Formats: sequence, structure tokens, C-alpha cells
Amino acid sequence: MAIAMPCIESMPGEMLTERHVQALWYDRAFRSHLMYTQDGTEVRVIDPGEWNLENGPDFKGAVLEIGRERKRLKGDVEVHLRPMDWEAHHHGRDRAYDGVVAHVTWTDAPPPPSLPKGAISIPIGKFVSGKDGFSPEQVDLSAYPFGRLPAEERPCRKALAGNPDFARSVLRAAGLKRLFAKAGKFERMIAHSTRSRKQIFYEEFMASLGYRKNTSAFKTIAEMVPYEMIEREPEVAEFAFFSAASFVDWDKRNIRPNNRPEVRLSAAGKFFMAGGLEYFTQVDDFSQKECRDMIKLLRKDASIGKGRAAAILANVIVPMAVAERRIVSPPAWLPPEDFSSPMRLTAMRLFGRDHNPNALYLDNGLHMQGLLQIYREYCLELYPECTGCEIAKRSAK
Repeated sequence: MAIAMPCIESMPGEMLTERHVQALWYDRAFRSHLMYTQDGTEVRVIDPGEWNLENGPDFKGAVLEIGRERKRLKGDVEVHLRPMDWEAHHHGRDRAYDGVVAHVTWTDAPPPPSLPKGAISIPIGKFVSGKDGFSPEQVDLSAYPFGRLPAEERPCRKALAGNPDFARSVLRAAGLKRLFAKAGKFERMIAHSTRSRKQIFYEEFMASLGYRKNTSAFKTIAEMVPYEMIEREPEVAEFAFFSAASFVDWDKRNIRPNNRPEVRLSAAGKFFMAGGLEYFTQVDDFSQKECRDMIKLLRKDASIGKGRAAAILANVIVPMAVAERRIVSPPAWLPPEDFSSPMRLTAMRLFGRDHNPNALYLDNGLHMQGLLQIYREYCLELYPECTGCEIAKRSAK
């Protein structure tokens, strides 16, 4: 995903930015049905991909048809104003861009030499509908990516959007499936690992603090600083974490201040100094009151955010309790966690733009876990070919 936003003149007094080009690629209202690559090969956009709000290519999981034989091409898309911007941003040396299958630019020029093998170049400026009269002012940038969805209404939306009880039952079932799967993973780890159950729990807890980009780094630190040491000398936890951190590779690109590794490591140190994991390895009461109390315990000095604490509860504490048979099933209600981009996109596809989030999922972390399960199991793989989706099939009945 481009960090800088260079611009070029498109009409006197008006400037076209990379974000405009991203919107033009995403929205078929502007984009021609049939385009051509820089070398003249036909291109049809079946799915422009998911607009990536994190580090990496601008769009993930695009589906294109290439040539008159309509050969399917699936992968990531990077957008720039000019082909030379690929080299200027050093994407050819960044492994995050190895999955790019299409380089979309406004201007037409030879493709950059370091594009991944087989990637195509599409000069979209030639193929914007009504280009002769096009103005950047026609593009409402504030509407992207969530205000405008590029595909037809999903078949599941007709059933789910008008039936909140059914929608909640779908989210609940999906959330339970996700947490039972996590519990199964923990159960296998406990059964086959030489590590103690507390060490496994501790490693998963630390990994959940690492934010998505640094999950493995935090888990490595938990391996370097074992739980028996933290349990014996909790007052040295923060120092030990930071000492181990010097031997770990960190990804600090485009991370919000509260998600920086040093902030999360400090929060972990304070957490273990204040009491640590012992209670969470034994708890067997997951009533609403107890869940709220656990969030307070996780946030004892407010070093861990409320949404992150809820995610730790859902992704680590509850599945571990199920794996160890302390509870039979995840609870029907969990504290809501932070509302992520995949959750938002899935909710838009399932329920449309005009649904009431509070009535469906924002008041229940289990339902939010359901959105993630649907995203990963169905939408991420099958979109836009919804005919193969079990949710779509059941919704049609």
C-alpha cells in the first residue's frame, strides 16, 4: 500500500492522486468493462480485490480474466500514478509484494523491471468511463472503500438483512465454530507438546499482544523468557522482555502508536508484575459479569486497551478453557472487541450499508468472531463466486 500520495495534473487547476486511481480501480461505475494491458492483452475485472488498509499491496485477492480465452488470474493489485513509482517505492525488494499479479497505473509507460514474474501492467487512465470529460472532482474519496461496494448485492444479504434473528443465529454459529476450532488447536498442542500447559497459554497470550504484524515476534520472546521464570520473578518481566526484544526482528511499518512493540511489551511487563496469568488458567465461570471482570483484570493499569483485552479473552482464554474441559462450550456472549477492517467488510456484504451494527454484532464479541469466521472461511475464498458458498445456499432456501 503506497504511503506517499503523489499527484499529477489531469485538468487545469485539478490534481489526480493515487487515492483517486485506487477508487477508479475499485468502482466499476468509473472503470470500463473491458480494458487492455500495456502490451495490448484484454483484461476483464471480475473482482478488483479487497481494499487493503494495512501495509502491503493496495488490493488483496483480486480476480481478473486475461486474454480472449479469459484465463483466470488471482492475486494482489498495486496501484500507482506512473509505472516508475513501483521502483521509486522499492516494492521489488519487499516480499509483501510477491503476490502482485497486476500493476495498475494512470499513465501508460513500459512496466517496471522488478514486477513479479507474470504480473501484468494496466494503464487504467485510458479506460476510465467518460475519460474525455473526466475530472477528479467526480470521485468522492470519502466514500471509499466502505461507502462504495463494487459488486452486485450478495445472495445472502436478501435473507440476512431482513431477518435480524436469523442473522444473529448465523453469526453465533460462525463464532462458535471459530472458537471451537481454536480450542481444538490448543488441545492438540497440550497433548503433543513437551511444554507445560501454562507455557503454552503464556505463549498464546503474548502472541495476542503482538498485533497482527508482530505475533510471531512476541511468541518468540515468550519462548526466550519462559513462564516459569516470570512466575518466579514477576518483577523482572518487563526488563526480561525488552532484553529479549533486541534479538527479534520487528515490523514497525504503519503501526498506530498504541500498537508499537515497545508499548505492547511494556504493557505485558506491567500485567505480569500485577499478578499475571494464574487466575486465567483456572477460571471456569464465563458469565457476563465474570467476563466483564476479566476485562478489568486484564486492564488493571489500563496498559492493555479494552478492545485488545476482549480479543485476548475470545481468542486465548475462552478456547483454552474449552480445550481443558473447564467449560463445555464458549459462552453465548463475549465482550466486544475492536471492530476490524475484515469485520466491517464482511458486515457490509452480509447486511448492506443501512443495517444496525449494534443490534447484530457490535454488542457481542462472539458475533464479531462470527464475522471473522465468515470472512476467512467464505468471503475471502469464494467472493465473488458466491454460488459455492454454503451461507448463500442456505439463505436462498
